[in-house]
Amino acid sequence: MDNVAEVPEEKYVEVDDFLKLAVKFYNTLGIDPYETGQKQTIWFQIYFVLNVINMVFSFFAEVAALIHMLREDENFLECCIVLSYVSFVVIGLSKIFAVMKQKPKMTALVNQLKTCFPSPSAKDQEEYAPKSWLKRCHMYTKGFGVLYTILYFAHALIPLFVYFVQRTLLQYPDAEQIMPFYQLEPWEFRNSWLFYPTYFHQSLAGYTATCGSIAGDLMIFAVVLQVIMHYERLAKVLREFKIEALNEPNGVNKDLKKLQSLVASHIDILRLTDVMNEVFGVPLLLNFIVSALLVCLVGFQLTLDFNPEYFCKQVLLLTSVLFEVYLLCSFSQMLIDASENVGHAAYDMDWLGSDKRFKKILIYISMRAQKPVCLKATIVLDLSLSTMSIFLGMSYKFFGALRTMYQ
Repeated sequence: MDNVAEVPEEKYVEVDDFLKLAVKFYNTLGIDPYETGQKQTIWFQIYFVLNVINMVFSFFAEVAALIHMLREDENFLECCIVLSYVSFVVIGLSKIFAVMKQKPKMTALVNQLKTCFPSPSAKDQEEYAPKSWLKRCHMYTKGFGVLYTILYFAHALIPLFVYFVQRTLLQYPDAEQIMPFYQLEPWEFRNSWLFYPTYFHQSLAGYTATCGSIAGDLMIFAVVLQVIMHYERLAKVLREFKIEALNEPNGVNKDLKKLQSLVASHIDILRLTDVMNEVFGVPLLLNFIVSALLVCLVGFQLTLDFNPEYFCKQVLLLTSVLFEVYLLCSFSQMLIDASENVGHAAYDMDWLGSDKRFKKILIYISMRAQKPVCLKATIVLDLSLSTMSIFLGMSYKFFGALRTMYQ
């Protein structure tokens, strides 16, 4: 009997495929962003606690170093650099603690995403096209993750690299041991074996802040793209809706039943964005404010003095922050456009021969779509591409105030 080659089953896209990269970054910190049904080990929890303790300790040490530098009237440029690191840590901490506090809501959000996600049937796969959306998600999330990873390693390794070059290759007798983020610790680390553990603890704190910031944004990107996918599918189905009222005796009831299911899908999509904004609203607001301050500080540093070591790191930091804010505003704008497109689709469909009840439901859909859905930094700010101009204007005002103080 001839052996028949087994055809491998086609792997269908799942919600976890969109969230995989964000979850990996969270796991490197010892965090499960939502309940997966798997029990955490005690070592996993201890690892998370140690990470948080180290990061909080580094945060207060940075603040103490900044206060000390201001009291001693030291180099204003160094003060700005330390303040920019403090701002970055604030963003990372806010996103980490937001996820920990809102874990039940995050779990509910993921479960709702799984409930709404297209089934493996050929019809759903054609309507939703999840593979193309996953490909787009990977393009954004991997690119963003790589940029921030390069940013971290540049800040963590350049000072150590410079020290070894000066000490071993150039053989400078007065080569200075410099920490990656701040130079004041409760113990003396220079010319001592404590230099390397101290360097590691600061680098680990920087890694925790970076991963906390990356993971939160990647989670937002993945959720928003799925919501947009649902909106696009809803608009497509509305435009292609075939009215059966004139063709079949029971066509009116069929039309109403099908349209009611679409209304239910619309309501489910709206709930997704509401939960997402509840989870990430406060971190988004802090992110927006602190990032404006961060852009101002880094831009100010670049106008004061040119130092190759600082210049490369600060340009990377400036690029990363601007890119992050732009992506958040851009994703929110895509969400606005997709939600408004549902109203346009309801108007474009062939509704002339439909029942009066059908038309009333269509009016309801259109009216709801006129209120666009977007990412909300609490009730204070709705994100869109126009928000980017507000962000840049705020950063410039901070910059002008700082230049005036310096002069």
